Parts: sequence; structure tokens; C-alpha cells
Amino acid sequence: MKRFLHLTALAIALSAIVGIFPSFSAPMPAKSAPIVSSQNVNFKPPNVTAPGNRQGATHRGPKCPPDLSITPLIPEINVGLTLSDSPTLFAYVSQASTQVQFSLITEKKTKDPDEVVYETAFKVDNPGIIAVTIPAAGNKQLMEVGKRYQWSLSVACNPGENTGDRSNDLFVTGYVERIEAQPSLKNDLANPDPMAKLIVYAKNGIWYETVATLAEMRRKTPDDAQLTAEWTKLLQSQKLDSIANQPLVQSF
Repeated sequence: MKRFLHLTALAIALSAIVGIFPSFSAPMPAKSAPIVSSQNVNFKPPNVTAPGNRQGATHRGPKCPPDLSITPLIPEINVGLTLSDSPTLFAYVSQASTQVQFSLITEKKTKDPDEVVYETAFKVDNPGIIAVTIPAAGNKQLMEVGKRYQWSLSVACNPGENTGDRSNDLFVTGYVERIEAQPSLKNDLANPDPMAKLIVYAKNGIWYETVATLAEMRRKTPDDAQLTAEWTKLLQSQKLDSIANQPLVQSF
């Protein structure tokens, strides 16, 4: 009987100790590794070109405000690559309360009429860099692999005139070409780390995903000096120095 009471007391004491201290056999929750910024976001333009230029006065009539400008964020070669059928395109608009028309058409190779892929209009509330995302079309792909598309931003400088003559409008264009990722590129992009993906996009000349990924990282951590420096370096590498310090303002 005494032996039983002794064992019972010992069991109670051990239970109390276990209740006080955590079990050493239980695994501790793993901590998320912090995202480490890198100095290696070096964009390498692909060996392609497109006609036109990126200047805010590609077409400008006398009725356009002299200080109004639009600058598309595209490489010097005037065309950027994308892996997506729903890419995000960026441009700088210099004035607040600007009504902008956006169009995406198939690249013209003949005298056939333009094939409009997507159109929208919006008002830019504040000066800065805007983002325009081509909407996903479900089972139908608006943008096909291997095709090049021209996108444009325009401002009607004299909207009261309904003559159909757009020669007085401010008008800028750029190009986007969708390509298919090879297995090795898909494997590299499987890394969930945004910085790792950013480096892969830049190294492979995928312009629109490079800009969109870096812009999203900056939106999440706007005070990150390293990301700001990477953004500035990216735009400067494509001679977009004049807008490198402009804020990201709106998405459409």
C-alpha cells in the first residue's frame, strides 16, 4: 500500500512538472526567412526593336498644355517582353485631373484596319506613375504568344471638338510582345521569394514583369531604401532618368 501511494505521489509530481515546462519533443514553429534585397537586379534588354519613340510629344497639337507630358515606361528599344496574357503596363503622367484614353491593338503589318484588343479611359488624379493592367479574358486569351501589340495613351487636348480629328491630341505609344517561358525559366521562377523572381525577370529581359514586381514590392514597403535604389537604377538603365523619382500613384 505504501509503495502504491509513493508511486501515485511521484506520478502527480511529474505531471505538475510537465505542465510547467514545454515538451522538448514538440517541434518549434519555423520562422519565415526575411526577404533580403539584392544589388543584382540588372535588366538585360532582348535583341528586338520596335518603331517609334517614348517622348511625351510624339503627337502634340498647339492646344495641348505645354507642361503636359506622358512617358511610357518601356525600354530604349521601344518594346518590352511579357510572359502574361494580362500584363501590367506603366506610364508617367505629368498633370493632375488628366483624362487619358488607353488602347491596345495588334501590331500593324499591312494596311488593314487596326484590331482593337482592349480599350479603356480613366482620370489620373495626381501626377505620377500609373499602372494599367490588361484584364484576363478567361478561356479566351486577349494576347497571344508570339504576337506583338502596340499600346497607346492619349489625351484629347480639345475635347469640345467632335470632328474625329485627333491630330491635336497628345499621343504616345509603346509595344509589348508576349513570349512563352522555357522550362528552365519556369523552374527559376518557381522560387516564391519576390526578390529572386525579380532578378530572374530582369536577367531574362522580361521587362513588364520586372517593372510590375518591383513596383509591387515598393508599394508594400515604401520606405525601403534598397528597393527605391533598385527602381531608380532600373529606370536609369533605360534612359528614363527624368521620371525615376516620380511616385507610384494609381492603378487602373
